[in-house]
Amino acid sequence: MDDPTVHGALGKSIAQVYAIEFQNHGLPHAHILIVLLAADKFSTSEHIDKFVRAEIPSSIENLRLHEIVTKCLMHGPCGIYNPGAPCMEVGQCKKMFPKEFRTETTMNVSVYPLYRRCPSDTTFVRGREMDNRFVVPYNPYLLLKYNAHINIEVCTSLRAVKYIYKYIYKRFDCANMVLSVEQVQSNQIVNYIDARYVRMWRLLGSHMHDRSHAVMRLPVHHSN
Repeated sequence: MDDPTVHGALGKSIAQVYAIEFQNHGLPHAHILIVLLAADKFSTSEHIDKFVRAEIPSSIENLRLHEIVTKCLMHGPCGIYNPGAPCMEVGQCKKMFPKEFRTETTMNVSVYPLYRRCPSDTTFVRGREMDNRFVVPYNPYLLLKYNAHINIEVCTSLRAVKYIYKYIYKRFDCANMVLSVEQVQSNQIVNYIDARYVRMWRLLGSHMHDRSHAVMRLPVHHSN
């Protein structure tokens, strides 16, 4: 957390909020929303390109970054190239991959920016040949430091910010409902196995969510 929030890897941070999610894999990952200082907010395409990329880097110019991107930041293949992929719903990828080729980044007032994805000879093979259309947006500095899947998105619209706040505070994806005419005996062992990863996280003293600023509701007295 210190790199983007304290050391300013993406710009001067003035507020942040995060939540831990496990999904069905049992492995934790964080959704982090960072509010930048007004002077550091992404207001131009050039500014976005400086911190966020969505292209496969050249293996000649930066072999290590190329290896990390092709290992951790490639989506799919899906769409017409793999209709049976887990991300496919009603014949379409839920994440809208593959993206369209673009020679420059363009701002989008309604959702996320449309990142630059130039047609190039730099490809990667994972079952089939994949190009820049399948790259998940990333920050080169953070990838080189942590060698992990770190997806970076620029939130330039109120709609995107609202979505992020709603997303990071959603409940866990494990819910049980039993309908029976008879009394059902709770199986504590099964319940433990189903949700042990959340308990483990809490027993280790780790937070499920946190924020730099909190809203305090103050009671207001109106005189009669």
